[in-house]
Amino acid sequence: MRLRARLALLVAVLLTASVAVLGGGTLWWTRSNLVAEADARLLRARAQPQSAQPGQSAQSGNRPGREQPAARQVALLRFGTRGRLEEAVPSELTGDLDPLPDVSWKTALSGGPDGRIRSAGSVDGTLEYHWTAVRRPDGGVTVFAVSLAEAARTTDLLLGSLLLGGGAVVALGGGVGWWAVRRQLRPLDDLIDATEAVAAGDLTRRTRPRNTRDEVGRLATGFDHMLVQLDASLAAREAARLRLERFAADASHELRTPLALIRGYAELHGRGGLPPGPLLERAMIRIAAETERMTGLVEDLLLLARLDHEAADTDVDTDVEVAGVLRDAVEEHRAFGPAHRVELDLATGPAVSVRANALRLRQVIGNLLANVRTHTPPGTVTRITVEADGPVVGIRVIDDGPGIAAADRPYVFERFFRPDSSRARTRSGTGSGLGLAIVAALVSSCDGTVTALETPGGGATFLVRLPRPPAPGGPAAREASANLQEGLRGSSP
Repeated sequence: MRLRARLALLVAVLLTASVAVLGGGTLWWTRSNLVAEADARLLRARAQPQSAQPGQSAQSGNRPGREQPAARQVALLRFGTRGRLEEAVPSELTGDLDPLPDVSWKTALSGGPDGRIRSAGSVDGTLEYHWTAVRRPDGGVTVFAVSLAEAARTTDLLLGSLLLGGGAVVALGGGVGWWAVRRQLRPLDDLIDATEAVAAGDLTRRTRPRNTRDEVGRLATGFDHMLVQLDASLAAREAARLRLERFAADASHELRTPLALIRGYAELHGRGGLPPGPLLERAMIRIAAETERMTGLVEDLLLLARLDHEAADTDVDTDVEVAGVLRDAVEEHRAFGPAHRVELDLATGPAVSVRANALRLRQVIGNLLANVRTHTPPGTVTRITVEADGPVVGIRVIDDGPGIAAADRPYVFERFFRPDSSRARTRSGTGSGLGLAIVAALVSSCDGTVTALETPGGGATFLVRLPRPPAPGGPAAREASANLQEGLRGSSP
């Protein structure tokens, strides 16, 4: 049985039970009051003096020769000392003479004229009486009886009214309950349809409840939000899978070239094609170069894997003075690439510090300068500036080389990214496509961000933003860095 049918049936059962309890109580209360009123009339009649009525006998059955006393609604049976019925006066509650109560002289005597009220039927079995007996001074017994016909008639009428009215109330209430339950559970039907659609693979299905305040509406709203999150999670998972496939393909391609060259020279040497001499020396130099390149690529991959899975270590981040790290990186750059000039522009004033790992910050600046050496021609000038912006320090690395196309800037930090979507190196042949990806991972491990910006007049600009150390007496460093993440990612450079 469906839920709405069970709820509607429950409403009908509750209404029926309520009508039954209310009707039963009303019937009992009404009958009790009517019987109590009849008993009161009986007691008032017994309290009045009664005398024998001449000419009235049990055999005659005629009306008495004089007017009925005030207690005419009470029947009277008058027995003599030997049990002879001397007088019988019926009541007239039914509009005619009522049948006499079926109370004999022996019953009256055995019941005892103690004043208690007892029950008896009529002589024809159609009425119910309450009676009481009184012993007279002459030794006879007088029985007073009151008919309960009025109480029975009123109770029957009330019972019929309650049955009709209660049946109408139950039918109407059940119908209204069915309509209300169906209306209230309509969003639940939409939710069931949506879950079945999602189970079939349709993650675009939504319930969109009209009323989001009741429990069913809140459930449907929560279900829609869950689907949105699930859809986004699956999309992110699919994107990650595609990136992993591309990453594996790019890494395989990068490793295949040096491995193929080394294998070719080894096979050539095995066949005697590289006799001792200048040709063998050039082959060994080439093998050493490719081995070094392959080793660097593997080390870069291992570093990225470690940065991806490394938990934050609060003991690693310290207060690092930016100027010292930049000077060391510039000196190293001048040693490796003397043809690429670097200008270090440090603002005068108090030393600027950031909350980061000194070795990783040094590697970030070194990789950015190595990127300049790899992808720009000799004679390119690079300028490094430092600016403090509230709780954030920005380090800009600006070169006047060929620059980066606007369409490629959002993707330059992806692993093995090639602006022309090819896997071939477009510059000097020494780049692995991992330098900027390592920069992004290192900066992220220091709770910062790195962005490729448009450079007026041509060239490339990279902006590294890192949090400054918290003020003395302020919150802990890691808490301050965490609080700055949203600002670092959401604010414009």
